[in-house]
Amino acid sequence: MRTVIFQFEVTEADYDENLGKVQELFKRTDLKEDDIVVLPEMWTSGYALESIEDLAFRNLENVKEEMAKLAKEYKVNIVAGSVPNIKVGSDVLNTSFVIDKDGAHVYEYSKIHLVPMLNEPDFLKGGDAAADTFEIFGNKAGLVICYDLRFPELFRDLALDEAKVIFVVAEWPAERTEHWLTLLKARAIENQCYIVGSNTFGTQPNGATFAGNSIIINPFGEVLAQGSEGREEVVSADIDLDYITRVREDIPIFKSRRRDMYKFL
Repeated sequence: MRTVIFQFEVTEADYDENLGKVQELFKRTDLKEDDIVVLPEMWTSGYALESIEDLAFRNLENVKEEMAKLAKEYKVNIVAGSVPNIKVGSDVLNTSFVIDKDGAHVYEYSKIHLVPMLNEPDFLKGGDAAADTFEIFGNKAGLVICYDLRFPELFRDLALDEAKVIFVVAEWPAERTEHWLTLLKARAIENQCYIVGSNTFGTQPNGATFAGNSIIINPFGEVLAQGSEGREEVVSADIDLDYITRVREDIPIFKSRRRDMYKFL
């Protein structure tokens, strides 16, 4: 199973330009049937929060159809980053979704942890449904968004539900690059699963600079592929799901857990 991350600079408040970048990356990349293509957080709009309601989709309309076209054309699965999305009323959610190679909508998740450092709670509504697993190639996977990375219990929930790969789509800031890399590795090691972190780069008009460093990490915490901090590129690696079993046999943390001794569980 090959995972392919498209790391590109998001243009703030310009869906057409950003969609064009994604389409061009599809054209330029040597994709194989059944690959999993991963996009970053808020790739359609960036953090143009002051105008986010105008930039939001309603129930993912239009953007979901565009992703389905690309999935069917290239015969790949797409973890479509995240986009501003309105489900009911005027509340804007930060919603990620997955499309399979037949163009079917497989799963969606709205970010539950909003970032106070970027004033997200002033403009966005947190999701009201817990992150869940979804199936890809008959195996379970998980999907979370950016700031969710700082909450290990979320990842452990997914791992206990047998997620073998957890995708993290992000617009993670450059000043906290070491947090990005350290936490992603920690989540892979402590849950003994693959972690795929997709990030953007560049500086947006509000002054926010993003860290790049999209990355794929195996269940032993080893980096299989990593992007740079400031360049458009494709980051890819093959994922061997059987390796998870070997790691968990060698270091049996799930068998060693003592839930009866964990005060807050």
